[in-house]
Amino acid sequence: MCGIVGYIGKDNAKNIILDGLKKLEYRGYDSAGIAIIVNGKIKTFKREGKIRNLECELN
Repeated sequence: MCGIVGYIGKDNAKNIILDGLKKLEYRGYDSAGIAIIVNGKIKTFKREGKIRNLECELN
């Protein structure tokens, strides 16, 4: 199974996407990733385990 969260807008996309991923976390996923645009370039971040592991990578 997989879950996808997306956001287009002017607010902080990183926080909105992480909140959405947390709502899907109960399904038992074993990894998560996020792609965001930074200075016109796409950056990707991936981590195994809980969403908090991904949060630590992003902070």
